[in-house]
Amino acid sequence: MTESGMNQRSQAPIEDVLTAELARGDIVLGTAGPMLGMLLANYGNALFSDEVVAQVRGMGAHVARQLLFAQANAAGIDDALGFAGPRCDDLADSVMQDLAFLGHCHALALEHRLAVRLEGRSGIDPVLSPALQALIASSDGETARLAMQLLSAQARFFQQQRRMELPLEELPDPLFEHAISTWRASADGTDENAIEQAAQRLHDSRKAQAHRLSLLDQVAARSGKPDKQSLSIGNVGVAIFLSTLARALDQGRDLLALATDESQVGRLTLALRAAGAKPDQIAEQFVLIHPDITLPAAFDTLRADRAGAILAQSGRKELG
Repeated sequence: MTESGMNQRSQAPIEDVLTAELARGDIVLGTAGPMLGMLLANYGNALFSDEVVAQVRGMGAHVARQLLFAQANAAGIDDALGFAGPRCDDLADSVMQDLAFLGHCHALALEHRLAVRLEGRSGIDPVLSPALQALIASSDGETARLAMQLLSAQARFFQQQRRMELPLEELPDPLFEHAISTWRASADGTDENAIEQAAQRLHDSRKAQAHRLSLLDQVAARSGKPDKQSLSIGNVGVAIFLSTLARALDQGRDLLALATDESQVGRLTLALRAAGAKPDQIAEQFVLIHPDITLPAAFDTLRADRAGAILAQSGRKELG
């Protein structure tokens, strides 16, 4: 929704405005996965090779390389790169046939893009937000330890995004299992014992790691009921902001990451209001996230419970 589009309808009942905007956004969400798949299939065509598509393609290829290198190592193959190279594209394409996997990579790319934009526009540190800094300085040892783990995880995330990487241990459980099962199915005639041995090693390594999304959820849980500070993207940063909203609304984090896109301003507006943010605070978030979009004057009449009801009517709690 553009600024002019919002202002043209500012005299209409605010619930009708946002309901219509949410419906338009849901149409976009419904086509996002298939469209992204089409763009990936045409990767290399200058018309489609934008930043987000490149990020998603890179993450899928990195997942495939990790699986194939693990297989080569388990099979005792000296030239792991030579083994993985000819197989990587096909395996990556197979893994990315799953719309949930595509959507997750898309959400991570958008999260990274927003954090980079906020750093450039507003000087918001993408790794160490004021809220995380305060948690690190907490007198509670467990809180400080958790915050330090998250700081390290956030630093790794931005390094990985710059390299267009997605470590297997950072995948949500269903997507990790999808990647493993796709890899097994594509092995066709190779050493099954090596694949099973590699798969077990990957599972064991995964259990030993502190996953970024899990750490973010723990931090959001410690904040309790969302308040002005925890719903301020300038205070908590993009990562904690998304996890706080997801926990408050019982909605998928990937869905809320996509809600930060300009095509989803209705969903973001309703999500913030339903989570308890006041109209003036929502306006502050829009100044940071969408500086060219102005909320309608009548927005301050929308109650939080009505925002939640409108969101519920869309029937969408997860991406896909």
